[in-house]
Amino acid sequence: MTPSPEHSMDASDGLVGKCLPSWQLHVALGLACALTIGTTMRWSEPSAFHVVILVASAVAVVIHPRSHAATIFLGIVAFTVLVNDPGLSLWIIPTVTGVHATHTLAALVAVVPWGSKVEWPALIPSLHRFWIVQAASQLLVVVALLLSA
Repeated sequence: MTPSPEHSMDASDGLVGKCLPSWQLHVALGLACALTIGTTMRWSEPSAFHVVILVASAVAVVIHPRSHAATIFLGIVAFTVLVNDPGLSLWIIPTVTGVHATHTLAALVAVVPWGSKVEWPALIPSLHRFWIVQAASQLLVVVALLLSA
C-alpha cells in the first residue's frame, strides 16, 4: 500500500530501505525484451515475419506479465534462432543475457502489483542468482565459442 503524500515514511512503516516503483521493473522488462530481440536479430538475421512476431510477443510480456507471455516470447526467440541456424557467434553472449534477464524480470514483474514499490533488499536474492547463473552460462558460451573456432 502506497502512503498518501502527507504521510511520512519511517522505520515503523515496515520499510527497510530505498524502494523501486513497480513501473521501473516493467521498463526494465521491456528493455530486456528489446535487448533479446536486438541481439537475436543480429545473430540469426530472422525474416520480417519473425521480427513482427518477436515484437508482438514482447509487448504482450510487458502488458500481461502474469500470463505465459514470457514463456511464449522466449520460445519464439529459441525457435527463431533454430530455424535460421546462425551457428555460433559472439552475438550469443548478449542473447543469453537478454533471455535470462527477460526470464528473471518477468518472474519479478508477475508478482509485483502495479503501483506498488519493491524494497531493494527484496531484489538482492534474484540479482544474486542472476549473476551466478550468468557467470556459469557465459563461461559455457565462451567454451563453446572456443571449441567451435
